Amino acid sequence: MYVKKFEGDTLDDALKMVKRDLGPDAIILKTITNKGLKGAFKKSKIEITAAISEENYSKKAKVDHVLTNDQREQFYKGPAKEVNTMIDNYNSNKPREQRSQSASGYGGLGLNKVVNSVSQASSKIKDSLDDFLSTNEESQTQSLDDFIPRKEELSSSNLINEAYSQVEESTYQPAQAHAQAAASELTLELKQQIKHQQNQIESLEKKLLDLAQNMTVQTETIDEPEGLKELKITLKTLDLNDKIISQIIKKANFELTREDLCDEDFVYDFALRELNSMISTAMPLFSDAKMQNKSVVTALVSESASGQSSMALKLATLKEGARIIQYRTQGIDRSNNEFASQVFKLDIVAVDSIAHMMSECRKAISEKRSVFLDIKTNAQDIDESRKIIDSLRRSMDNVEILINISAINSEIYNRKILSKYKDFSNGVIISYIDQCLNFGSLINVHKNSELPLKFFGTGPTVPDDIEAATSERLLAGMFDF
Repeated sequence: MYVKKFEGDTLDDALKMVKRDLGPDAIILKTITNKGLKGAFKKSKIEITAAISEENYSKKAKVDHVLTNDQREQFYKGPAKEVNTMIDNYNSNKPREQRSQSASGYGGLGLNKVVNSVSQASSKIKDSLDDFLSTNEESQTQSLDDFIPRKEELSSSNLINEAYSQVEESTYQPAQAHAQAAASELTLELKQQIKHQQNQIESLEKKLLDLAQNMTVQTETIDEPEGLKELKITLKTLDLNDKIISQIIKKANFELTREDLCDEDFVYDFALRELNSMISTAMPLFSDAKMQNKSVVTALVSESASGQSSMALKLATLKEGARIIQYRTQGIDRSNNEFASQVFKLDIVAVDSIAHMMSECRKAISEKRSVFLDIKTNAQDIDESRKIIDSLRRSMDNVEILINISAINSEIYNRKILSKYKDFSNGVIISYIDQCLNFGSLINVHKNSELPLKFFGTGPTVPDDIEAATSERLLAGMFDF
């Protein structure tokens, strides 16, 4: 591959140079507009980097070495397709035997002079292909003028057929070497440009990072209203997560005036209203007026000690004639059940299989009684819980699944339980709320699950320590009202 750069005042001038020096088979590799030193002291130039294969360059060189400058200018002004066709026709129609025979005549003597002069020039100048080609022009013109007719006497086609001489391929070996060197130079130049662009990208990324950091610092240093600043500090001390705090702050900035934001009491009232709207509560299905004469199955699900058994007893006392069914995969302390049933006059049944549980449920429903299921499953087997719940919903009409969590458990653990069961649950019960030390974490868990709160357990006493879930109860505990 032979590669060369051309520079012209206009794109048309540069393309003409490419066509004249490399021929119609040239490939444009790159085009650059050079504007000089800031465009002030040098006229803009168009620089084109073009390439041609060694085979096509060899064919063209055989034409250029037997034509004068005027003949070359006239020949390459023709259409590119016609020029390319004439070059190909000559090389395919002039085999080596014919050229050898023609070289024995007078024309051959003239061509031999050209070969000698080219050999002498190539031995003297090997560094530049451009210098090599320009050095031949003078001796080449003198040797061919004796036998090549002028362009006025011949057509372009006849001019090429009679002006070509026998020039051995060995004459162009230096040109091939220079072409390879030029290709290597272009490859190196491209690698350097890629490296330079990578450095520019890294520099730009660093500047963007610095700009982002400066913007963050400037944002933090903006004079915030005093009320909003105090509210932000207070909400963080209550262990509310950043998402909830950001939502409240953004809405306050949007809805309140600058004067309101400076009033701490006004901003606190606004934050309380927003927190109240974030807490979702609902009544249980068995207390719905539409279900007064219907049997409802309420299933309480948990995995560890969360006050679920006492919560089931408390709920059963709210519904007259209800049956409590305790499902355990391990043994059950039946003495406690007997004591509770005698004191609170409750119907308590302990089962250890799904079939037994479903049988007791159908029996209670046939008697038009509501059922409270106290289900504790293996924490490692989520499929067992799904199987129980799917069986209940396929077999019963009015089924409500409530997840029981404890207010004294960690936020991470409660999040894990809710995320595990929330896809097939209808609400949440929070027990031990009277012992809670971090109401902010309960709001975080509730906001993340998006399940409505149904009941709060407020103490160990059955049946008194239970109340319907309200947002005011959580807010009062969080702000110590």
